[in-house]
Amino acid sequence: MLSLDISSALLTALLLFIGSRIFNYFKFAKQTGYLPGLRSLATPISVLGASFPTSRLNPGLNWQWEWRKDVYARHGTETISSLPYLFGSPAIYTSSLEVARQVLSTRGAFYKSREFTAVTLEWGPNLFAANGDEWKRLRRIITPAFDPSTYTSLWTETAAVFDGMVKSEGWTTKTPVDIPNTNPLTNKFALILISTTGFGHPLPWDLKGSSTSDEMSFGEALFTVTHNMLLRLVLPRWAYLLPIKKFRELEKASQIHHQFMKNLIRTRREEFSAGVTPNSDILSLMIQSAENEGKFSMTDSELVGNTAIMLFAGHDTVALTLNAAFGLMALHPEFQEEMHREVMEAMPTQADFTFANSSKLRKTQACFLEASRIYPAGFMLIRNAAEDIILEHVGPNRDQRVPIAKGTRVVVDTIGLHHNPRLFPDPEAFKPERWYDAPENTLSMFSVGSRACIGRRFAITEGTCFLAKLVRDWRVEILTRDGETKAQWEEKYMNGKAISNFGLHDMPVRLVCRAQ
Repeated sequence: MLSLDISSALLTALLLFIGSRIFNYFKFAKQTGYLPGLRSLATPISVLGASFPTSRLNPGLNWQWEWRKDVYARHGTETISSLPYLFGSPAIYTSSLEVARQVLSTRGAFYKSREFTAVTLEWGPNLFAANGDEWKRLRRIITPAFDPSTYTSLWTETAAVFDGMVKSEGWTTKTPVDIPNTNPLTNKFALILISTTGFGHPLPWDLKGSSTSDEMSFGEALFTVTHNMLLRLVLPRWAYLLPIKKFRELEKASQIHHQFMKNLIRTRREEFSAGVTPNSDILSLMIQSAENEGKFSMTDSELVGNTAIMLFAGHDTVALTLNAAFGLMALHPEFQEEMHREVMEAMPTQADFTFANSSKLRKTQACFLEASRIYPAGFMLIRNAAEDIILEHVGPNRDQRVPIAKGTRVVVDTIGLHHNPRLFPDPEAFKPERWYDAPENTLSMFSVGSRACIGRRFAITEGTCFLAKLVRDWRVEILTRDGETKAQWEEKYMNGKAISNFGLHDMPVRLVCRAQ
């Protein structure tokens, strides 16, 4: 009798679960305007869905890349829904620029959910996570830090860090230079540059310097923190008490970084109060701007948070784009030679290698932008509807209006958008000419509208300078294993992967010095 009761209870629970899933499915379908799209056991950005690779049964995190060529065409619309049979929340995905503009507008109809900005709030309130009036205040304070003098300084520092990398890696003594993976190089390069130009603290290439102390240096702490942001988010506080070296090092690195930034901000504030001319780094200019705001100034926590988001988001995005540029240049030597000729004509001597002349590097900048189009590091821009709203420009002809409910998640699929053949004909092809003389407000890989990335000109300047230095003195070639063909190399290494950001995470290349 007891076993019968247990069996009945289990059967009842199962029927209730199945009934609730069926009810939720139809509720979610209505919530997302009955749009066609992905149907799976778990949604792509649910914990369960993201834990398994992309397959027919599970879209996973990488479906936007792996299915980019046909997923929207298959459903006959540039805006689709993602509904779970069992686990996760529904969402709408769009590869439409018109829908993206509506969703990313600052009019208040959509907002960033704390669920997806929590990792950026680890260090404090920041522009990336802000909404509404808070976003407007922070944007107003931060904008003056990105003025023309910032980019002049950035160009000079980028060139200096590149030269330091060449010397420290011993490239000038090697013929050729075989790099098994560019990712560690571009990551460290971007990290050092952000530290230098972002808050005025230059770092040596080895991140430690001449110190012989066993203590973790600030550079080492910075490297550890930036490479373990997701781990830092998910680990409970008690985990750092465990005898696990990686966890304890992460906790120590976080403490060193946080204390360093607090001390640096205090010092910069004191210097500003004493009338000292501010440095040209972004943090100093941000503090100067904040002090001019009076009661609307930034708190120390906001200064730390905004400096951190610039560091964490900025360095990874640029590094991944440079990885892609390495691969694309190696696969397209004819365009690489055009870049070389352009650089030599615009900057024939080292004295000519200036920011003032960088406007002549149309092809070099276009290479960076096309790499960012094909492999957009920020592969999802996630918003939630703040109210019941009508989504415009939906359907096969983009002439339908679909009502969606308050709280509905809408995701701008930047991979889908930048591989949309309506917007970018022949989207799989490397065509830097798409970006020749393109107005800055059309650079959709940095988002669109007034909430477009405030650091886009910073990233473009850094990327253009890096590639100009590279192609001026070096020729980039693919680095193959014995018997590996160019097609096999491309298939293996030019396939993107989504983790916290999207890009190419393994990039083996060979550099040949042009002077030899």
